Amino acid sequence: MKRGWIALIMIALSLALGGIEYIYVTSNADAYVKMLDDADEKIAHNLVYEAESAAERLDNRFKKQSGIFNIFMYHSEMEHISCDLAMLRRYAQTGATSDFLATSACAKREILAIRDRKVLKWENIF
Repeated sequence: MKRGWIALIMIALSLALGGIEYIYVTSNADAYVKMLDDADEKIAHNLVYEAESAAERLDNRFKKQSGIFNIFMYHSEMEHISCDLAMLRRYAQTGATSDFLATSACAKREILAIRDRKVLKWENIF
């Protein structure tokens, strides 16, 4: 009987931790995409200083949370996103609008791909 209770506790713990991971990753991915959209809008309207500060806030937030994200994701994905966010800051400083928008689109695609891999679907489970 003890083994049955231990197994139930382990299953419940796994489900709880999986739910926490899902909520954490998806909510932060949505926040990052919203921040990228905000920075895109600012650079499109030639608000270079505001776009630079938005890119800097995004990069700093990502750096602070990268330790936790490394637990949930592949390190190479984190490096790609981190490089894209660093390039965003530089493109905003130089006023390179087309490069900024292209790099932002790549970062969004990578972030949304990570978010989609956390969704509970058959192809993500097996």
